[in-house]
Amino acid sequence: MIACPGGDFCGLANARSIPVAEQITERFADIDELYDIGDIDLHISGCINSCGHHHSGHIGILGVDKDGAEWYQVTLGGSDGSALSGGLASAVPGKVIGPSFAADEVADAVEAVIETYRGQRAANERFIDTVRRVGLEPFKTAANAVRRSTAKVAA
Repeated sequence: MIACPGGDFCGLANARSIPVAEQITERFADIDELYDIGDIDLHISGCINSCGHHHSGHIGILGVDKDGAEWYQVTLGGSDGSALSGGLASAVPGKVIGPSFAADEVADAVEAVIETYRGQRAANERFIDTVRRVGLEPFKTAANAVRRSTAKVAA
């Protein structure tokens, strides 16, 4: 996992990154479970400056400010062009999977995405390869099913 310092330490950030990283780390603390899940490139940025390179993560999380509150946009399928990214020779930005999530929903959304991967993967298939094979829709559906709130839209 890569996470920028976010709003706790950076004056440019729209949202905090470290608490989100901590929630995800706590959610996936079991070493046997991590081994079963395999390699996933997860990146978190607290603002569009993208110090955490959220756009190139297999799972990317971008902090945004809506209604004066912290919200998080989730992307899937990004690649930095490295071997971990599934053999693509160039970087590819992840695709946004829906409206932003409230801070307390992000770990649930990530868990839903990973559980979808575990249900859809072929034997020995990495996360990024499963996303590319089955497409974003099952992951979007699972992540958006955990949503409990939405930001207000200015009229």
